[in-house]
Amino acid sequence: MAPIIEQLPNEPLFDHLLHSFTAHPRHVLVHDPKNGVEADCSQLLTDILYMRHQIFQALPASSFDARRRIDPENPYVIVLAPGNYDYIVAALSTLACGGAFAPISSTLAPEEACHLLETTNASCMLVSPQFEAQGSQIARYCAARNKSVAIIPIAVNNAPAAPRPLVRIDPAMTLDPTSPGVLIFTSGTTGPPKGVVRPRRVWYNSPPCFPSNHVVLAFRSPHWVGVAMRLIWQVLAGTRAEVIENDPRVIWESFCTARVSRFSAPPRTYAQLMKYFQEHIDCLPVEQRSRYVKGVRALQRVTVSGGVTWPTVMGFWRELLGRPLRNIYSSTEVTAAIETTEDSDPNLERCIGKPCRGVQVKLSDGDHGEILLKSATMFTHYLGNEAATRAVLDEEGYYKSGDFGHLVGDQYVIDGRSSTDFIPYRGLRVPVHEVEARLIELPYISEAYVVPASFHYMRQVAAVIRPQTSKAAVSLSQIRVDLQDKLQRYKLPTLLRTLHDNEQVPETTTGKPLRRKMEEKYFSLPEEPPLPAGVEFCDTDVGTEETPRRAWDWGGMM
Repeated sequence: MAPIIEQLPNEPLFDHLLHSFTAHPRHVLVHDPKNGVEADCSQLLTDILYMRHQIFQALPASSFDARRRIDPENPYVIVLAPGNYDYIVAALSTLACGGAFAPISSTLAPEEACHLLETTNASCMLVSPQFEAQGSQIARYCAARNKSVAIIPIAVNNAPAAPRPLVRIDPAMTLDPTSPGVLIFTSGTTGPPKGVVRPRRVWYNSPPCFPSNHVVLAFRSPHWVGVAMRLIWQVLAGTRAEVIENDPRVIWESFCTARVSRFSAPPRTYAQLMKYFQEHIDCLPVEQRSRYVKGVRALQRVTVSGGVTWPTVMGFWRELLGRPLRNIYSSTEVTAAIETTEDSDPNLERCIGKPCRGVQVKLSDGDHGEILLKSATMFTHYLGNEAATRAVLDEEGYYKSGDFGHLVGDQYVIDGRSSTDFIPYRGLRVPVHEVEARLIELPYISEAYVVPASFHYMRQVAAVIRPQTSKAAVSLSQIRVDLQDKLQRYKLPTLLRTLHDNEQVPETTTGKPLRRKMEEKYFSLPEEPPLPAGVEFCDTDVGTEETPRRAWDWGGMM
């Protein structure tokens, strides 16, 4: 019997993958005991080939060319999966078809998911068994609106074909390295998110050795850029991912094993881990406590990205680790761009370090100004929005980050956003003037200002208001209820300070409000409760709201 031959694309990604996986077939890449997954290189290659076949079967032949490459005019495949082995298989099987995968949040309403399917012109969606119910709801919603979408269940732990196929690179199956390789959705100004297209060559940087012998934790959703990219890069490096719950207790127990060698998370996770340590570990007998400390000190690389980390949190981790956290400055358009190094001054506030390998950085005014970024793997465009793409690139093709910074020696220091018109909140952008306009429209408010503030270890949307009458009792909960039909949920204020009689807000001599002064005056808050008298807070953990969720309440990101 003639052997079965499976052909993979002729590009650095699959050349590296096939060579490495063939050389180390039993190296375990993903350990997920809860879902019964212990996937080595051989199993992952089997699952990639199986899922690629499922995609070929589900889509019409017209979706592919003679070499079974997906139509470059419609390359996108939506992926609905947690950040585990299902996601990895879905992403790599899509790439093996010559397509680009687009991970979406599992909390999207059917209306939101259908809009993203239409925006990308995707004709199929790969769905994890964990999200089977959501996938069915989305399919029914699309069908009712004459949108055809093939729902393809992500299948893993598949048995290899018999006889076992020969897997080779097809010399003729070449792909343009600048063509789409992944589509990441990120917060827009209003309504649906915008799609950031990254090129295929973002997957071409082969690691110096395989396997890396590192162990990492996988516990976050892959619709965030850092997770979406890192999970695939780690597989290509032969890094072992241990899939766990996104829970401080579980993360600390994983540290305690001393197996984990690398850890990366956003600032809020580090704050939650700090709080858990202080409340549950620090009080343990010395011998028990030392197991956790030794485990976390065994981490070889500990990085934080996705926002500014509070000084108390940075101080806690510096003391616990015996060294500072590595701070990574990143964006959806460029991913990791600037990183603190061993020679970065830990006492230099808001230091973000030096450019990452392959990234060019310049400041608009020489040694200070807007931070501009450029790399060979940066985004190529915003999907369906040429004007927005042109607006964020300078004449040399550098991406305008919207952040200001300056140089101290050879280290970059971030000064803040170039615009005070938006507040970053949970990875979204809250337009200040829109929220102020809706506040002023309320009949019981005569004056309103919106400023950023920090509390609960994250950025908050803070409102300063003056009631129409001094006797009026205005509460934050009342404001949120009255604005829920006028603003998306993520734009609703989470902190409130009511002005007293004759109390004046800081302003210039011409009457322009000084928002930074307002933040300092009214919202210089501790990181944890209790709050000072006169300030109200609403904890808005997604999914805890009493009122029904509407489309785009969380900007298509949560």
